[in-house]
Amino acid sequence: MDTAAFAHSAFGRLPYFNPIMMINRSGLCATTKLIQCRHFGTYQCEVSGKFAGSPEQASDLSEEDFYARKNVIDQVQKWVEDNEKTEHLIHQNEWVPILYNFEVVRSSAKRQRDWGHVVFTDLTTTRLLLVMCFGASTCMCGNPYHDDYGVLTKYQADRLMSLLTYVYHKDNKPLWVRATYTTMTSKKLRPEFLNTHEPINDTKKPPIFHVTAEDFVPSLLSGELEQIDNLLVQSKKSLPPAELRNKVLGSKETRPTPQAWSAGMEKNPRQCAFCEKVGAQTMPTCSGCKLVRYCDRQCQIAAWPSHKPVCKKAKASGAK
Repeated sequence: MDTAAFAHSAFGRLPYFNPIMMINRSGLCATTKLIQCRHFGTYQCEVSGKFAGSPEQASDLSEEDFYARKNVIDQVQKWVEDNEKTEHLIHQNEWVPILYNFEVVRSSAKRQRDWGHVVFTDLTTTRLLLVMCFGASTCMCGNPYHDDYGVLTKYQADRLMSLLTYVYHKDNKPLWVRATYTTMTSKKLRPEFLNTHEPINDTKKPPIFHVTAEDFVPSLLSGELEQIDNLLVQSKKSLPPAELRNKVLGSKETRPTPQAWSAGMEKNPRQCAFCEKVGAQTMPTCSGCKLVRYCDRQCQIAAWPSHKPVCKKAKASGAK
């Protein structure tokens, strides 16, 4: 029996107890954390303390994922400190990290690309930042720069905005989610990500997405909405009206599909898909999918854990 189930069975009869009251710094359910932020305040739900120690103390993350998230949290906290006395873009120029690896509701993330990563909220919980941290363990094909990262980041921003719209449907409605990503070789957030809160239309990498309550793509599935409703009932929150449910309801067809095949074909034939080095000669392709190239066997082996799913799918579909 897990902790939440035990607590519910042990204390569920007490009138003042509710599972939502148990704030867990390592909680992965975004719905629960958003409810807690409104109920207890954002500072009670912040997760920066998890990254104050060593990776060994965060057993639910690999060392690489730990440092990728710590890097993002440190950058945002430095911005907060540097801008404490400047003109406020948000309330007190404060961003609080509340999630570092999340699914919309428990067990809703079936695949690696269904997980969201680092989320910050302002003190009013109406403006949120989302930073996806892509590395060797989350890459689709072993190439640190391909179009999947932008697609996945926008998808997660739409899902987060859909969730916010549904959960915060009464007072203090959400305004926007601002999203971008980092990679193993591009770890620094663009200054525009924090220094302005307006849409940015440029071709720089990584892109910055600005998703508002008016233009998000509905991305929640019916099964997820049922679980969200259950959590709202548990926390004694009113359920959203039916028309709002229809506004946030998406379908499986809206989920992104990997674009790594075309990205592999568009790459420089003299550039390694793993280490990004450019050689003097055309590099050999992967013998399975024939879509990505590696400079040597060592890079191919290192890329295989993340490249394997795409490689098998490409081979099965007969990609050329």
